[in-house]
Amino acid sequence: MALPKIDTPTFSLELPSSKEEIIFRPFLVKEEKILLTAKESGEKIDIYNAIKAIINNCVLTDGFDVNKVPIFDMEFIFIQIRAVSVGTIVKFKVEDSDDGITYDLELDLYDVKVNFPEDHSTKVMITDDVGLILKYPTPKISDELSSKQSLSEVTDVTINACIDQIFDDEEVYLWKQESEKDKKDFLESLPIDAYNQIQKFFETSPQIEHVVTYTNSNNTEKRVVFRDLDDFFTLG
Repeated sequence: MALPKIDTPTFSLELPSSKEEIIFRPFLVKEEKILLTAKESGEKIDIYNAIKAIINNCVLTDGFDVNKVPIFDMEFIFIQIRAVSVGTIVKFKVEDSDDGITYDLELDLYDVKVNFPEDHSTKVMITDDVGLILKYPTPKISDELSSKQSLSEVTDVTINACIDQIFDDEEVYLWKQESEKDKKDFLESLPIDAYNQIQKFFETSPQIEHVVTYTNSNNTEKRVVFRDLDDFFTLG
């Protein structure tokens, strides 16, 4: 006789980058094992791969692939899956740097948002007539960067992967359709100002962010800032 099947609830969320709605379920025992293994390892690459595996397992929307969404979408999805799986309220402790007292604090994972800086833009104008449109780094790009040794290699690969299109006052050129030689020649001919604007795109890109405040025994308000997915992964 077959054992009964257990119904699993489903939830929806809106991707911060595209506002597209996706459907997901909580993680189950098999995903919990993936989490525990990654936590025991303590290696960032294992944690990163565990997060990707859990997201791909739990997102039920047809055609979804975590490797194709911006990294901040991936981080947001994981936090939402964690919230519906083990609870939205996470308790943690912080030792205050001034009075030495350890404070019991908590955060609500549903309060964690993706911050979009006001001065952020995906468009970079190279001249008055020529510009480019950038797209956000994805987990796939991060995987490619793991084998790069130098900062210049990381920078070159990231920029190459994140250019979506070039445009002038007459035409739009899809970056992925251009030859590697033409891409290299184009990038090496960029003015320094344009290159700095591209760097600003990455520096001001959206990111998950949450701030927990408390007042210590000296009546000083303190802030605990969460911006790294590792922080949320290891809480609780």
